[in-house]
Amino acid sequence: MSDYNELYEHLYLLRQGRYVILDGKSHVIVGLFATGVTMYATNNDAMTVPLIVGAISSLAPDLDHHNGSLTKKVSTPLKILFSFLFLAVSLFIIMKTGKLIYSGSWIYGVGILVLFLFCISWLRNLKTILMLTGLLISFIGWFAFYGNWSIIALGLFIAISSRLKHRGPTHSLYFLAIWSGICYFIQKDLQIDGLWLAGTVGYFSHLLADQLFTKQSIKWL
Repeated sequence: MSDYNELYEHLYLLRQGRYVILDGKSHVIVGLFATGVTMYATNNDAMTVPLIVGAISSLAPDLDHHNGSLTKKVSTPLKILFSFLFLAVSLFIIMKTGKLIYSGSWIYGVGILVLFLFCISWLRNLKTILMLTGLLISFIGWFAFYGNWSIIALGLFIAISSRLKHRGPTHSLYFLAIWSGICYFIQKDLQIDGLWLAGTVGYFSHLLADQLFTKQSIKWL
């Protein structure tokens, strides 16, 4: 009930000519509402997956923000994951070329240590974590799923979005079209009705909410 009260308060402030700061929770509420109404209007019986997709899509435009809700929620497990990956790669390199260390080449050992520490320092930047996550998803899509383009495109979308300025291209109709296309191909792969529409509506709800509820308008084109 509190979520709906929060949405009502935002609408009231808008009617009073005042603006609010929309956080991730607010975008999810709006996204779920818009997706739910759309699914009901289109007589879609399967609601669970479309609602989840709509909620995630409502946060997708803020992948360009280091403090975005989606970024913050996945940052800790991803930091641990990439730390282990960097450690595993470093150990692999040492195992394959460790003879240089045993032969007394201390410079090589120090170089490996510095490289590892440098890679770990990257993980302090949440946008870097997001970029690495996107590239990892694309890598998995290419090698584990035999060139599945919907997974590759999703990973590239995340990686590219993480490097853009906030409220830039991700808050435009161009990126809405790209996200909609990705959702369409994922729907074809998974054979789940309503996934494409839910993803499109969820993403669009974020753009519309930012345009209506916040002082800084977005550039649609």
